[in-house]
Amino acid sequence: MRRTVAVVLIALGVFCLALAPMMRTWVSSSLMKTPLDYYNPTVNVGEVTYFNIEDVELVEDADVEAHSTIRADVASSSDDVVVWDQFTWIKDADTDFGISSTNRRAGHDRVTGELVDCCDAMINDQSVTQTGQGWKFPFFTEQRDYDFFETTVQENVPMVFEGVEEIDGVEAYKFVQTVEPTAIDERELPREVAGLEGEGDVVGDEMFSIVRTYWVEPVSGSPINISEEHHRAVVVDGEEVLTLLSGELKFDDATRAAAIENTAQARAVLPLLQTTLPIGALIVGVGLIGIAVVLLVTGRRPEHHD
Repeated sequence: MRRTVAVVLIALGVFCLALAPMMRTWVSSSLMKTPLDYYNPTVNVGEVTYFNIEDVELVEDADVEAHSTIRADVASSSDDVVVWDQFTWIKDADTDFGISSTNRRAGHDRVTGELVDCCDAMINDQSVTQTGQGWKFPFFTEQRDYDFFETTVQENVPMVFEGVEEIDGVEAYKFVQTVEPTAIDERELPREVAGLEGEGDVVGDEMFSIVRTYWVEPVSGSPINISEEHHRAVVVDGEEVLTLLSGELKFDDATRAAAIENTAQARAVLPLLQTTLPIGALIVGVGLIGIAVVLLVTGRRPEHHD
């Protein structure tokens, strides 16, 4: 009887030992993927100064909303890569004046979040090869800097890890991306609009800079709060003559709450599959095999000598 029980315990122990790495690899990896049917609307709000091109006037300290919608293109996605289309528009919340709009398309790795050169990637309807992190970070984000693609200057600008903070009770890694003033276009303006003497038009550089802060929930790699300090202006002969857009926009309360809720399952399940359950299975497996060995050893009949 002891031998039968010991054999059963050994079989269960071996099963537990085999199950431990499977939970860390096959089971957890099947869950650590961005959904193919992803859909996410967000709203950033703040007080912004902007130039109203229709009324030809500078609007200061306006309540502004930036609405952004990301939708996965299921037909263009695969088991490894998900393709996202994003449309963003910024408007004056009081007057509904449309300040700007942008669109973007790119594919990224469903586990690491790294951009993949595929699927007619574009920014504002122009083909653009995008690299680095795109929208999100890897599952189990590390406390280090990441290359992150900046769509306005269209190049990788590092997201610098700056510590751990709590967002509404959830631990988050803080990353900051700083884009120094960069000429992105030329603008022709009437001298009167630019505040310059004389008649006719003047050509200046459109300068762009931004400080973008992501608070990333590290298990899912998803941002649960975002702040962007925009500054866009026209510069003539080294002097800023017209502000186009300047101010900070950040997640509103509803967007932040929804972002946190969207990470709840990952926070609850993935650490169990990556650490707790595999370690538990190893301990149980070793324990069962140990008990079986004891049963086999103690169950031997003593030899009798004449």
